[in-house]
Amino acid sequence: MTTTRAKTAAALLLLCAALHASPGMAQTACTPSPSWAGPPMRSAPEAVWQKDFKRSIDGELPAPLRKALGDALDKMLQHVPAASVAVAIPGEGTWSATRGLARKEPPQPVVPDQPFQVASTAKTLTAAVVLQLVEEGKLKLDDTIDKWFPDAPNAKLTTIEQLLRHTSGLVSFNALPSLGTAYRTPAEVIALGTAQKPQFCPGANWSYTNTGYAMLGVIVEKVDGAPFSEVLSKRLIKPLALSHTVMRKPGVELPVATGHASGRPVDAPDQYATPYAAGALASTAGDLAVFWHALLAGKVLPGQSVHRMFTGMPAMIGPYAGSNSFYGMGVQFYDVPDGPGLMLGHSGGIEGFTSIVAYVPADDVYIAVAFNEKKVPAEAGLWALLRAVRTYRTLQ
Repeated sequence: MTTTRAKTAAALLLLCAALHASPGMAQTACTPSPSWAGPPMRSAPEAVWQKDFKRSIDGELPAPLRKALGDALDKMLQHVPAASVAVAIPGEGTWSATRGLARKEPPQPVVPDQPFQVASTAKTLTAAVVLQLVEEGKLKLDDTIDKWFPDAPNAKLTTIEQLLRHTSGLVSFNALPSLGTAYRTPAEVIALGTAQKPQFCPGANWSYTNTGYAMLGVIVEKVDGAPFSEVLSKRLIKPLALSHTVMRKPGVELPVATGHASGRPVDAPDQYATPYAAGALASTAGDLAVFWHALLAGKVLPGQSVHRMFTGMPAMIGPYAGSNSFYGMGVQFYDVPDGPGLMLGHSGGIEGFTSIVAYVPADDVYIAVAFNEKKVPAEAGLWALLRAVRTYRTLQ
């Protein structure tokens, strides 16, 4: 009898552990401060913040370096229809280029500074706007979302900061087959995501969710009293002169390069507006590099607020496993020992496009890359450009 009871108790303990750790399974009642059951966390090393981020990136890089970077870009174009790339070195200058085919069938060359869909790199801009509102006292990171989304799961427990960090437990709308390719409004995608059973209690784990960033866009609109695209333009795009950056809107034609999948054009432009504040941005590598330089230089947020974005960052898991990346508040921290090393930035991917923008502390360089080919990771382009910079420097 004792043995049977012991086995039963052990089985119950195992079941409880499984239910606690497995997203999507039955949950116990959520609490405001749950135990963390997610992946290990990291923060950007303190040494990163010793850099002088205020140095200008204005000016032109030396001709031999521009030649080396151009050669690296030409090799990329053997694998993608087109690329928008930029390399900015504080105190030295910037080089950017857009080359290749905006569309393969029929062949249509890109034009200078042609925008690409840069997907989730938009999340850093969204997070920056939210944190500006926090600095202004119009929002608090521990504000719960029930004020704006009273019917969302765990609305009285889910905070603004958890939306920023992807620790809300909300299911990502783009993971649902019912999303489709037609344009969906922010209200529709939020309704799709919040209709699903949460993956875990708010603050207990980590899972990338575009639903949370769509919610942040709506919250920004409510607080700042204007459409999100206008708020973004007023607060970031115009002040930083990001002249080739705009949020995609349904039915509005933009001179954006055509996305491709395995070399075939993707013809569904309105679907690029669906991600909204989670990733509807059209931009160039040059503009992304300018934004990230301004962010780290304290031109967008106070330094303390920027530092906090890179603290308590869980390892990215699920579809992102093996990426050597950790997620903060709208930012990623990469650790790739056999490649670039440590990087601060954000990656993006959407039908037909991949992108990345990052600052590499060891080399003191900003690099941004956007491809109009879904099957080729932009990280490969970043690594090619960084190798060109390193090779050039060894020869000086």
